[in-house]
Amino acid sequence: MKKLALAATLLTLSIAASADGWRFAPLLTDPSFKLAPSIALTANHVDPKDGTSTTGAGIDFNFNCGLLQDPQNRMRTHINIGHNNEDGFSVNAFELSPRYTIPMGQGLSMGVGPSLAVYKVSGRGYDETLLAAGVAAGINYRVGALFLGADVRYHNTEEKQGADFDNWTVGLKAGVNF
Repeated sequence: MKKLALAATLLTLSIAASADGWRFAPLLTDPSFKLAPSIALTANHVDPKDGTSTTGAGIDFNFNCGLLQDPQNRMRTHINIGHNNEDGFSVNAFELSPRYTIPMGQGLSMGVGPSLAVYKVSGRGYDETLLAAGVAAGINYRVGALFLGADVRYHNTEEKQGADFDNWTVGLKAGVNF
């Protein structure tokens, strides 16, 4: 199922890239392209399928996607790095999510897209690195240097040693735009 979802995502991106006005690798080919990065501290509530819900902290770094861009520069890439520790289990997460964003006015935008993740889960005799695929959606407020946002993410992980880390994550973030 994960391979089918990944193939569908890549096919959709390749079809979109061939559409009029879409650009491949604008970071390398468009001298006027701007990353417009934001960085924020995050608070995340993670609810795994096999385990106890937990709250953790992390960092969200997002920017205009330099790999694939639509004519209105609405593709933004989010990189989330987080850590949770609950009931003797420690989880370190790395998530990558390119999102198509829609401006809503007054500095607000919402975005949705696929998400790939790597989770390092350890504790009580369990120590595994799990790969995951999922979907992420969020709302962001960007005005001047102020960046605020909220995300909902779902990841379906691979299973190892009879357990997996399929999870829903709700995150809040606050930071700065550059």
